[in-house]
Amino acid sequence: MRLQCLFLGLAWLLWAGSTTLVAADDVDARIEAFETGLRPAVSIEGEPQVRWTIQERMAHWKVPGMSLAVIRDGKIAWAKSYGVKQAGTDDMIDTETVFSVGSCSKVGTAAITLRLVDEGKLDLNTDVNKYLTRWQVPQNEFTETRAVTLRGIMSHSAGLTVHGFPDFRPGAELPTVVDTLNGTKPARTRPVRVFAEPGTRYKYSGGGVTIEQLVIEEVTGLSFPEAARHHLFEPLAMTRSTYENPLPTSHGNIARAHNSRGEPTALPRGWESMPEMGASGLWTTPSNYARMLIAFIESYRSAADTFLSADVARDMMTEVGPSPYGLGPKLSGQGTHRRFAHGGSNNSYKAAMEGHLVTGDGLVVFTNGANGGSLLREVTLAVSAAEAWGPGFTHAATLPNFAVSPAQLDEFAGVYRRQPAATVPNFRAAAANPVYRFKQTDGSLYLRSARLIPVDTCHFVLDGNPAVSFEFVRGYNGGVERLVITNGTYEVEAEKQP
Repeated sequence: MRLQCLFLGLAWLLWAGSTTLVAADDVDARIEAFETGLRPAVSIEGEPQVRWTIQERMAHWKVPGMSLAVIRDGKIAWAKSYGVKQAGTDDMIDTETVFSVGSCSKVGTAAITLRLVDEGKLDLNTDVNKYLTRWQVPQNEFTETRAVTLRGIMSHSAGLTVHGFPDFRPGAELPTVVDTLNGTKPARTRPVRVFAEPGTRYKYSGGGVTIEQLVIEEVTGLSFPEAARHHLFEPLAMTRSTYENPLPTSHGNIARAHNSRGEPTALPRGWESMPEMGASGLWTTPSNYARMLIAFIESYRSAADTFLSADVARDMMTEVGPSPYGLGPKLSGQGTHRRFAHGGSNNSYKAAMEGHLVTGDGLVVFTNGANGGSLLREVTLAVSAAEAWGPGFTHAATLPNFAVSPAQLDEFAGVYRRQPAATVPNFRAAAANPVYRFKQTDGSLYLRSARLIPVDTCHFVLDGNPAVSFEFVRGYNGGVERLVITNGTYEVEAEKQP
């Protein structure tokens, strides 16, 4: 029987209610357990349990600064910061320090759009071209039967191109939103176009969210930062948040950018610009961002209209067609395990959040280093353990101490190619890469540079993300013929190549 693993990814949980801090009770003990309890995603039964401190792992990953907010039972239980705004200084990060949060910006953009839906100024199912005057979605054979709509854009199911955008260094000329959509200089990406019939395929598209940004500007008559201030930041008292790019120095208390070696970059200013604001331009703090997520859940659970109407909030938390996304966040789990999440990755900043729609527990984490994604994985495991969170959260896995001989590993090694018809049965997020290359090195099996850990004679999991499983399937003659990869969001099959 195939090993079915629930995909949990980089994520955290948030919930309805006030952002007032909870009573102290055992908070100090939970914080200490987190700060000394960072751990790998996988441990082996019978082997010593590895634990690190937050300071050790920040140094290891060369991440100068990090800030997080932990939510417990619908309230911010605690918020802490670690490290410095810029390496080589003693300018410490605090809980009011703002970070660039990459694609976590898209969830804020979704909040603005949905507020406008509640006001009757936007409709999720209307052709977006009816709202646009400065630019129009170019029509082609894919738009003949279905138009591009906000529902499609926000769920990445509108069939639009351009996954993401590069950051711009200080002094660089910045494109306008129309430059970006047309793919004309100083934009550095291709034009945003419809490449598939809307509603038939999932493809993550920052280009689509840039269309959403333009719709917001056209309908409100405001710049995007002003629209965000009016419809999002002021209603939720997100006083440290802005979409303004470049972020002005006057905003103050800014986490500076660092490369993968932990060195300051984007000098002399110290941070890049993200002119595609709706897709990746938000600057905020974990506690500010948590206010927004708590508001979503309060609206989702409420019979009365709060930040959003209950109907719109529930629409937000429902997948659309072939996509694993709702209207902004990525969704997973069912019933009491239902949650929404998003990650963020700009050049020098990494971010992650998750909100749990039932338990009210969760986490928001931001870093100011290019290697922050690796640190975030360890942080979420430590917080999950320290807070004693149950199912629906990311947890470290303990695997059996099982050895596979080098000769068997050599049988599994090789090239596997995914066939067009081989994606089964959940097509929400089919694997993008059609070719998988495995090699055996020093008694371990690797997918490119990622190590696989054996669970039994034919099943392996990914070191660092045990939710991803690999089954090597033998044929009638005993030889390895194909591969099945499962991560809870999709399952794909690939044939071994001669």
